[in-house]
This record gives sequence, structure tokens and C-alpha cells, in this order.
Amino acid sequence: MTDKHMWIGPDETLKVGDFGFLIEKTNDNHGWTRYELRDTPAVANVSREPKLYGWCGSYNNLSTTGCGMYKVKRVAKNSRCYIEQLDGDELAAALEELGYPELYSEEEKLQKDADRLIQEIKANRSQA
Repeated sequence: MTDKHMWIGPDETLKVGDFGFLIEKTNDNHGWTRYELRDTPAVANVSREPKLYGWCGSYNNLSTTGCGMYKVKRVAKNSRCYIEQLDGDELAAALEELGYPELYSEEEKLQKDADRLIQEIKANRSQA
């Protein structure tokens, strides 16, 4: 799982203010994980549907996971980029600009599910 802020790269094509879909690539055989900031989302292997979040499948021991949308906040001299996760109106605007506004409903559903789980946990704690 990714953090709300993290360093990725190096990537000489990115500059401060750029934003995109953060894609996690993991190779279990070699034990590495890399992140890419792209202008297209990860897609599920079987359905080929774009995904903002979640595991999309594996091919040749390379796993692909959608990690949301992020914005470049800083670029180091070595081209590593410090990125920050987008949410709310900023996420909706970025999805619209890149042509994937339908993925915002996925974000809303995840947030509602998270809010519901938090309420259930609080209710269970108060009954205990």
C-alpha cells in the first residue's frame, strides 16, 4: 500500500505540478517494487477496465496495482520526485482533465465503504 506522500523515480520527464495515475509494479521473483506516474490508469488483466485503485493482475510474475492519483510537489537534482495523493475536488478535476471522470465514482464508493466501516467499529467498541 502506498503513502499519501512518497518519493518515486528517478523520472526525468516529470516536473513540479504534473499529475497522473500512480501505478505499482512488483516482481515477486526478484523482490522489487517500482512506481510509475502515468497519464493512463492501470487496467485489469481480464476485463481491460481502467482502475483507479486495486490489484489489476499479474503477467510473467509482474504484478500491477492502481494506487490512485498523485501530483508532483518537488523534483530532486537526481530527478526523483516527491508526490502527494490527490483527493476530493482536486481528484475529480484531475480525472476529468485526463478523460476518466467515471473513475471518481469508484473513489466515492471506497470512501463511503471506509466511512461505514469506521462507524461499525465505533458502534462495536461502544457496545463492548
